[in-house]
Amino acid sequence: MTTRTPRLIFGLLIAATSCSTPTDGGVRVLSAELAVPAPLVRTLRVELDRPSTLTVEYWTDGDPHLRVESPSTRSATVALTRLRPNRRYQYQVVGTTASGSFVSDTVPSDLAASLTTASGQRTVPLVLLHLYQPNGFIGYAIIDEHDDVVWYRRTSGFPYGVTRRANGNLVLLDGDRGLVEVSPSGVVAHELAQDLVKREMHHDVVASPSNTLFVIAFDDRVVNGATVRGDAIWEWSPETGATDRRWTAWDFFTLANTQLFSGSEWMHANALAIGPRQNVLLSVHHWNQVLSITPDWRTVEWRLGGMNATYPLAAADAFSGQHTPREIAPGRVLLFDNGLARGGFSRAIEYSLDGGSARTLWEWRSQPLNYAAAVGSARRLANGHTLIAFGMPAGLLGSTGPTEVYEVDAAGSPVWHLVTRTQTMYRAEPLSAVGAESVVP
Repeated sequence: MTTRTPRLIFGLLIAATSCSTPTDGGVRVLSAELAVPAPLVRTLRVELDRPSTLTVEYWTDGDPHLRVESPSTRSATVALTRLRPNRRYQYQVVGTTASGSFVSDTVPSDLAASLTTASGQRTVPLVLLHLYQPNGFIGYAIIDEHDDVVWYRRTSGFPYGVTRRANGNLVLLDGDRGLVEVSPSGVVAHELAQDLVKREMHHDVVASPSNTLFVIAFDDRVVNGATVRGDAIWEWSPETGATDRRWTAWDFFTLANTQLFSGSEWMHANALAIGPRQNVLLSVHHWNQVLSITPDWRTVEWRLGGMNATYPLAAADAFSGQHTPREIAPGRVLLFDNGLARGGFSRAIEYSLDGGSARTLWEWRSQPLNYAAAVGSARRLANGHTLIAFGMPAGLLGSTGPTEVYEVDAAGSPVWHLVTRTQTMYRAEPLSAVGAESVVP
């Protein structure tokens, strides 16, 4: 392959290659151009002599090859994602002689300073961290099996939540900016601006079964002359731009039949999840309660923990200030119990809900104990392991720290441990891929 001189187009460095010959008598590559749309990402635009499927493999020394594929076309742009920092990569259009190389980007110093020590070997390929360091890195970062940062995106506000749509794009909740749908290659596809007056979005976003987005937003009402902050769930359709308030707590609860609150915030809802029956789980921090809402939004079908619970909990089993509840199987709920009313330690805990009663099936506490007064997450992996994040440093709101993440097996033995230097780590989320890349067997 002959390489032409790189040229600058729209501020991006493009490396162009001349046409290649097929290695098997098949399709010919007329041109291939490499671009840099975002840090730790490259895109390769390939023109073929006729419509064909396209496969590109890329690799760095000592690692397995990564592969990305495109449906049949004459012109395709594929994203080369999951790049380790400051490494030389080779790439090859499979079945042709078209190939090249590039050096990946370095990680910015403020992000590098947020991550410190890691030990063990986790089973989940990638972990997405929500990081908040005043005067430092604020945003989202994905780390790979080597604990290297392989994707990141800064936010202007607190990194409140992230979800993945069916098209592979990530939707990020930026507390200042709003909802931002971004492709793995870093291109913003859609955006819903934050609205501090009508619909202040906060704490979580989740992709719906119909591929729209559900997001928590404050819903203020005047009660006895005072403004009280309730919560609602809004639906956003990125393709049409339509927004709709699907559910509000004011239609189902009164101040009298919920737990007391301080200040103006009644609920402080902090997590959303879709259950196995397309029910919607809502975590209500101030109530120490998890709600399950029916798919038609008309009924609160159960309340786990807290006042007037459908599923009350014994004192030893009770959670408080909880985060990230998910119904991981029918009648089984996993969450991160901050233990705000208890103090002393936080934990991951799993409940069985059956016949109007709830019991603890499994729980895990770090050793030494870690008490996180706020934030944190617990995510069950496909192999039965659990990814658990304690997101508060020592001294903040009485927390013991450190900010750390564990992957533990079903028996509770840690297989991987990461400690960070960031002030707050809102969550740690398991991922199988950054974009459409796969590991070549």
